[in-house]
Amino acid sequence: MRQISLFLVALAAVSTLTSCQKAEVKTEAEPHRAALRLPITVVKVQTLSEQLQLPGIVFALPDRSVKVSPGIAGKLIDVKVSPGQEVVRGQAIAVLDSRLLTNQVNQANAKVLMAQAGVAQANTNLLLAQNTEERNLRLVQQDVGAQKDLVAAKSQVDTAKAQVLAAQAQVDDAKAAVAALKAQLSYTEVKSPITGVVAQRFLNISDSADTTTPIVQIVDLSKVVVEAALPTTQPAKLTAGDTATITAKFLPGKQITGTVQSVDPVTDNQGTTIGVRISCPNPNKALKEGMPVMVTIVTGSHKDAMIVPTTALVSDPNNPASKMIYAFSDGKIKRVEVTTGIEKDGRTEILTGLKPGESIVASGAYGVPDDTEVQAENESLRAPSQVSSKSD
Repeated sequence: MRQISLFLVALAAVSTLTSCQKAEVKTEAEPHRAALRLPITVVKVQTLSEQLQLPGIVFALPDRSVKVSPGIAGKLIDVKVSPGQEVVRGQAIAVLDSRLLTNQVNQANAKVLMAQAGVAQANTNLLLAQNTEERNLRLVQQDVGAQKDLVAAKSQVDTAKAQVLAAQAQVDDAKAAVAALKAQLSYTEVKSPITGVVAQRFLNISDSADTTTPIVQIVDLSKVVVEAALPTTQPAKLTAGDTATITAKFLPGKQITGTVQSVDPVTDNQGTTIGVRISCPNPNKALKEGMPVMVTIVTGSHKDAMIVPTTALVSDPNNPASKMIYAFSDGKIKRVEVTTGIEKDGRTEILTGLKPGESIVASGAYGVPDDTEVQAENESLRAPSQVSSKSD
């Protein structure tokens, strides 16, 4: 019986030892299995545009943002418009008290009538003097009149003619005074000089206004200009006529196409920026004066460029200024030094170091040693023949 017990104990020990050995084999085998999963993509070929992005501010075109003041000083008795209201050129927007000017015009008209009466009287005197001259001339010709009477009559004619001219001058002066007063009277109705929208209203009824005090501001934003500043440290080839795209945080998803109108030939006073003006239409008046925007200008295009995700780039541990990419082949990855070109929308151009269609790690491989076994997260990789060649 004791022998049987010893046999069972020995059997159990052997079984336990075998189990431990199997466990050890499993533990030693595990490091040889690929434990790292990374996203894998391929180097694509596309047309990549080189772009310049500049902050800018929206302004109305010259003479399309005006503060309207009256032509004369006076007290407002009516302001006909409010902010946000559309107006057309020539539309009355305010009225000044015109009673005093109206009375002055009436008085000036009365002076015109008096001056015209003076002209009529002077013409009558001239006619009498001319008749007297003719009568004295006949008497002298008949040898019954004195020569001195004829001379005196001619002098009276000359005097009467001068009086007619003077009276006519008084009429002209009176009429000019009426015209001047009427012109001032017309200024009591303040009209819009442009078609646009009332942006601000500065004065109200009973306020006093003068030629230096604006009543309202009117803006025409059917077409605007964007003023941007190009840093002198940022090389770029910009010329008038280049196409620009305008975007704004206030207009999500909306793009407005404009044209570079001019590039300043000189820098600002500090020598740090160059002024760039972009003219663009403004559909539905979406862009507002003073609104900050972003200007994107295409300055070049690279055809058949090798493109990789920007996230695929990692720094060279021995030279942080250099860039590297992990190439993927036969289940393993290896760092490859690359030179890069332009970057756009999360994509970077590769100039040297890779080939189109080559498999690379898309992201997440920084610091991983070369020859590390990697399992692709992608279910399948695109073959080199499937590399995209379409343009942006």
